Amino acid sequence: MSPSAFNQQRLPTGDGHVLYVAQYGKPDAPAAIVLHGGPGSGTQPSVLEWFDLSRQRVVLFDQRGAGLSTPLGEITGNDSQHLVNDIETIREHLRIDRWMVVGGSWGATLALLYAGQHADRISSLILRGSFLASQREMQWFFQSLRALVPQGWSRLIQGWSKEQQQAVLSTLCEMLLRGSDEAAADAAVRWGQYENAVMQAMSGQLSTAPDTGSATTRTWAKYRLQAHYLSNHCFTSEEALLDIASRLSHLPVIMVHGTHDLVCPPENAERLLAALPSAQLRWVSRGGHTPADPGIAAALRAAVMDLIDQV
Repeated sequence: MSPSAFNQQRLPTGDGHVLYVAQYGKPDAPAAIVLHGGPGSGTQPSVLEWFDLSRQRVVLFDQRGAGLSTPLGEITGNDSQHLVNDIETIREHLRIDRWMVVGGSWGATLALLYAGQHADRISSLILRGSFLASQREMQWFFQSLRALVPQGWSRLIQGWSKEQQQAVLSTLCEMLLRGSDEAAADAAVRWGQYENAVMQAMSGQLSTAPDTGSATTRTWAKYRLQAHYLSNHCFTSEEALLDIASRLSHLPVIMVHGTHDLVCPPENAERLLAALPSAQLRWVSRGGHTPADPGIAAALRAAVMDLIDQV
């Protein structure tokens, strides 16, 4: 059973979006905020397992258009700078002076972007399975990774033209952002099944038969947001993110990365470490990408405990 929130609220941003924000743990304890991945995945209560709720105040929120935030799937007024502003708005609204910032995958990207503008409000930084928003990563995930998940990739591109197969991300984004409702739902199902095949490969499982069900509204919203962000290079660049990292030597930073992460390649962690050599890079042997991986979860718990007294 997940812990109960001591406070839940809906926070209007002033431009049409309303953020779902929940707080757990002790109201007067040192604070931490968790930035979820995706973009568009929404927060998961399971992340609370990384924290000592008897000693910490943990803030979870759904980013614009995701999870319980509304309007669901909305891409207007939704970009990286708006999300950075939202994080700072939440901190000010909750009257938190400084906090631990924990981000995984896209959440690690967002954590770096937030740190680039508000490092004075961060007590410590934990980055898991970091994503650097590069064309290199997009090419890897949507094209080159086919060599490791051939069945999943074949299902992803089934019925597509040769041109579409050679530009998977562009094809999915076109379907989700400019296609009919039917095309968008089809793209969401394909993308989700492909992600599941990759996750299965990381866990050492054979790809199973695909779910033939239709896309739920939540699934459609998730991949619509991902299409919006990825087609815009997440409104940043690898160079910008590494430049931000190079300016964070004054902060306690721990990076956690699985050696077998097929989603965000392990070289991402090495690139970040080269930019920020004062950070600790903790490899998880045979670890994958998802925090549900026991090794990744254990490493995150250890990182939080090692930084819990930073204020």
